Amino acid sequence: MTVERQVRLFLSNRAVPSPAKDSQEVARYAGIAVLRVEDGEVIEPTWIPVGTTPSYADDEILIAAWHVALQWSCIAG
Repeated sequence: MTVERQVRLFLSNRAVPSPAKDSQEVARYAGIAVLRVEDGEVIEPTWIPVGTTPSYADDEILIAAWHVALQWSCIAG
């Protein structure tokens, strides 16, 4: 049986509700989703926040997550 593996990256927002009781406030954070997809099903999502002023450290975190996901995609399931 052949397993089809893909890596998908896309800009994503994460909504986090306020921990305060009776509060309906929601904070939204921009980030990049790195999805590992096997036969059309998301196996392992990774979400990496991005700030308004990204740094080299932010770039390195994203590159490392992408690299690991790409290595995973090359391994036969």
